[in-house]
Amino acid sequence: MEKAKNLKEVYNLFDPMTPLKGDYLKSFYVPPYSEIRPRLFEELKSPLLTSENPDKFLLSGYKGCGKSTELNRLCTDEDIKKNFLVVKFSIKEVLDVFDFDYKDLLLVISAQIYNSAKNEKIKITKDVLNDIERWTDKIEIIKTKTKSGEVEGGVKLDFIYAKIGSWLKVEDSTRKEIRKEIKQKVSDLVYNINRMLADIQNSKPILLVIEDLDKLPSDSAIELFYSNISPFMQLNCKIIFTFPFALMLSHKWSIISRTFKKPTIIPNITIHTKSGKVRERGYEIMSEIFYKRANDNLIAKEALDKCIEYSGGVVFDFIRIVSNSANVAMVKRKEMIEEDDVLEVVISMRDDYAFLTKEHIEKLKEVYKNKAAIVEEGSNTIRDLIASLCILKYYNAEPWYDVHPIIEHNVNPIIEIIEK
Repeated sequence: MEKAKNLKEVYNLFDPMTPLKGDYLKSFYVPPYSEIRPRLFEELKSPLLTSENPDKFLLSGYKGCGKSTELNRLCTDEDIKKNFLVVKFSIKEVLDVFDFDYKDLLLVISAQIYNSAKNEKIKITKDVLNDIERWTDKIEIIKTKTKSGEVEGGVKLDFIYAKIGSWLKVEDSTRKEIRKEIKQKVSDLVYNINRMLADIQNSKPILLVIEDLDKLPSDSAIELFYSNISPFMQLNCKIIFTFPFALMLSHKWSIISRTFKKPTIIPNITIHTKSGKVRERGYEIMSEIFYKRANDNLIAKEALDKCIEYSGGVVFDFIRIVSNSANVAMVKRKEMIEEDDVLEVVISMRDDYAFLTKEHIEKLKEVYKNKAAIVEEGSNTIRDLIASLCILKYYNAEPWYDVHPIIEHNVNPIIEIIEK
């Protein structure tokens, strides 16, 4: 892939909604954690190749820290591809994140495993497929939909597993009916998934990678990882679950973390010390992210430093600020991004924090002053502020917290309004 040669190409190559994959990953990847955790990728990869058990792993970090890019990198790693049939999917593509139920996820996992085996031309024995079909016949709503679709035996599972994602994601009444009907049949579903896995893994072990579970609301995440994780732990394959970073501040985290192998946390890039001093290595890493994708004559040095400063070390926000600044500069008929373009974007991002209440502001003041985030019993305020990237966590000799610099720049008028 070629670097951007003009601002239009900068705008398109710096797309915050698209993680690096394929040729983009090969050309533009920069390890964001190279200073703090230089062996993080190996720490994630090694236990997958070493362990002989169907271990379950957790991966997290702030939104936009690069989780999806790291998972793309992992799943295309030659050692991983050689040793596993990788079944990777995003719950956002097949489920309603804001109406999440663990039973939906189990069904989707069943479909993803089946479809992956079919694509790889891996045979599943007829007895197993017949038993799964009989199980689906016990779900009246699924049975009705296959009949209405005039689906005959032999292609019935193909039809069900092709449609299950759209039924669960889009059709609210279908989703609720399926949940109701399989409530007492979860153990049978797990049993049938494991029978499929046994057949498939005679050819090649499966690595299941579930993305975007970190997008779940706090209550849904706790329901999954604390209350309803047992069926997933019973699946006889290795699984990587993403999870919301704020979940680590739940009082149930100590129990959750002991259920899995050691969680892997992708850190933000530390661009300043706890005392506020600029951390040069952090600026170098983020500058490299820009210069890997674009010619250096497309941004002024002062403008790039401002993009880094106001990103707070969050790669997603850095990419977003660069992209939007390129657009502002183009509207002004410029040929490069300058400092005033970046500041215009930063000011416009004030609306991102219009939801902040007086309680939020008070907590942000405490974090800004003490560089610590303390969760009070019965309150979700700190977790909500972390989930919305208002509060960021950094790792140096010791972990510490700070307020996102965009808020630090923009929030004073909000504070004045509240205090009046």
